[in-house]
Amino acid sequence: MSVHLIIKSLLRRKVVTALLLLQLAVTLGLVVNALLLASAAKELVEQPTGLALEQILTVRVKPTNTAMRVQPALSEVVSRQLAAIRQIPGVAAAEFTNQIPLRQGGRNSNIFEIEREDESNVNSVPYYNSGGQIFLVLGVNLVVGRELTDLDIGSENIVLTEKLAKQLFLEQNPLGRVTNQGTVVGVVSDFFSQRYASDPLFAAINFVPLEGVDRGYHLLVRVEEGQSEAVRAQLTDVIRNAEPEIDIGTVLRMDENRDDVFRSEIGLATLLAVLSGLMLLVAMISAYSHAHFHALQMQKEVGIKRALGASKARVLLDVLSESWLTTAIGAGFGVLVCYGLNISLAKVISIPAVPVWLPLLTTALLILCVTLATWYPARIATRISPATATKTL
Repeated sequence: MSVHLIIKSLLRRKVVTALLLLQLAVTLGLVVNALLLASAAKELVEQPTGLALEQILTVRVKPTNTAMRVQPALSEVVSRQLAAIRQIPGVAAAEFTNQIPLRQGGRNSNIFEIEREDESNVNSVPYYNSGGQIFLVLGVNLVVGRELTDLDIGSENIVLTEKLAKQLFLEQNPLGRVTNQGTVVGVVSDFFSQRYASDPLFAAINFVPLEGVDRGYHLLVRVEEGQSEAVRAQLTDVIRNAEPEIDIGTVLRMDENRDDVFRSEIGLATLLAVLSGLMLLVAMISAYSHAHFHALQMQKEVGIKRALGASKARVLLDVLSESWLTTAIGAGFGVLVCYGLNISLAKVISIPAVPVWLPLLTTALLILCVTLATWYPARIATRISPATATKTL
């Protein structure tokens, strides 16, 4: 059947055809953007963090006694907790901190070299107030200089991540440089510090005692490989035994923190994926109904073709050709829908731009689904005998 005849046939069923085209267009637009969101969410979750995610446990704690939230009582409470945690079998290191990697919170501030404020200023850098085992817990490597030690407690010495040091000092030696936050004594390998910092890999570490923990503080625990669940099961009781007057949050592995940080993207991608699957299913049902009804309507026409010598393969191709052309037209409108939806989503969430090849690939998927849906009605049409043409004469 020629394209002209197929179009004439579709125009005889304007309303049904228009609804089918609209459905196909919306389906393509939704599927394309769902695939983009799923891909972006997968990249976010799987991006390198520089951390052994399954070997680091985190828990937020807060003394219920207000007297224990200030120094020197606070340091005594923290010391007892850390000493108890480090005695748990399977614990490699444990330390306190005002914030944990990946998650928003804690202290963020700017940093610049004193003599080059205008040229070197970097905003929104996470600062980790911690203690001697923080480097063991994070598992970072020393790049240059030295790590902080107990001798640095209360000093103005700081350690920077490698990317932050390069941003501040370019290719120059960072050691001994004086910043508004302290003197740089070392540089460690990058780790994913905070998603909404000026750069996720920027971080500064100093050994400043905690002050004013009305919102609590964090305990980070590095466990030996394969011991995370065993340590997790004991951690809450050990912390409470060390200090009963304490509120203890949920113990999470670092990979669980990561999933929570990207929960909105993962959830939206999952939702759109489910909707896309449902839209494809509905499109297949609509294509089946459309093809089945049309096959019943054109019994006389098919009978005449069969009487004139048309083969079953030719009849099958004619029916499928109409479905293919309908899908191609719907997909053409769907390309506009997918770009429009992508622009709208980009205003509220982070989503990649639509690559040229993705609508083409999705169109091929749509054609495959429609072909599968219309195969049975097309097979019914091939079973119409030439005698059908003579019954209405």
